[in-house]
Amino acid sequence: MKTICRKECKINQPNCNALLALLLAVAMQYGLGERAFAATTNVSFGNFSFNPKNVTIHVGDTVVWTNTGGGHTVTGDGSDLFCGTNSIPTSCSHTFNSAGTFSYHCIPHQFSFNMVGTVIVQPAANTAPSVTITNPMNGAVFAAPANVTVQANASDADGTVATVQFFRDTTLVGADTTAPYSIVASNLAAGNYVLKAVAVDNAGLSSTSAVVNISVVTPVSVALSPPLVTNGMFQFNYTADAGLRYVIENSTNMATWSAVKTNAASGSNEKFEDTFNVNLLRFYRVGRLPNP
Repeated sequence: MKTICRKECKINQPNCNALLALLLAVAMQYGLGERAFAATTNVSFGNFSFNPKNVTIHVGDTVVWTNTGGGHTVTGDGSDLFCGTNSIPTSCSHTFNSAGTFSYHCIPHQFSFNMVGTVIVQPAANTAPSVTITNPMNGAVFAAPANVTVQANASDADGTVATVQFFRDTTLVGADTTAPYSIVASNLAAGNYVLKAVAVDNAGLSSTSAVVNISVVTPVSVALSPPLVTNGMFQFNYTADAGLRYVIENSTNMATWSAVKTNAASGSNEKFEDTFNVNLLRFYRVGRLPNP
C-alpha cells in the first residue's frame, strides 16, 4: 500500500390585560424607556366647561373630547383648529405630533363662560437603544490562549448610540464609540465565559444584549490512528477538541500540500475517509486551524 499517513503538529495556533401586562413587563425589563406606546387622554365637555381644563401629554399622543351635553366646539386658538369650528354632537379626537402648548376654546361660550382649555405636549419620552452581539456565536469554542473578537450591532430609534460596552462575565473588557462596534477579549485562559454588550444612547439610557456563552479549551495534541482500507476507502481517525476547526491536507511529494477537508470537530475522535487508489502515492496530515 503506497498511501502513507503521518501526524502533523498544530498549524498557526391568555387575555388582553394579561398580554398587555406581559408586554409592559418585557419593555421594562429590557429598558425600552418609560413609554412604549402612544397614549390617549380623555376630556369631557358640557355644562360650559372642559374637564379637565388642562392636560399634559407627549408627542404622538391623542386627546379625545366627549360631549356630555350642549352645543359646543373644540377649536384651537392657532392655525391648528383641533376639531374645527362646528359643534361636536358626540366626540372628536386630535393627535399631537409636535411639542408645545396649545390652547383651545368653545366658540359660542369662550367669553361668556370662559370655556377654554390647554393641551401641553411634551417631547416624546426617550427609548433605550437596542444591541445584539453578532460575533462570536453562542456556544463557540476557542483554543487557549484565545484572543476573541466580540462584535455587536446597536441602534437608537430616537437618538444616537454614544457607546457600546463589552463585558466578560461581570468584567468590563472594553468599549467602542463608533460602528461597527467591537473589541478584542485578549489572552483568555481555558474556561467558560459569558459575553454581553451594553449600549448607551445620547440621553444616558442603556440596554443589555442577550448573553453569548463561549468555551476556551486547552487543545489536545493531534494524533492519527493507523490507516485502514475498507471497501475501497482509505480512512484514519484523529484526536480533536469538539468545536475547534481542523484541516486535512494531502500531498504526493510532501512539499506541496492541498486541503481536502476543513471542518469543526464534533467530538474527540474524528474520522476521515478518501477514495483509495493503489497507483497513487499520497501523504496526509491533519492540523488545527487558528482561532477565528
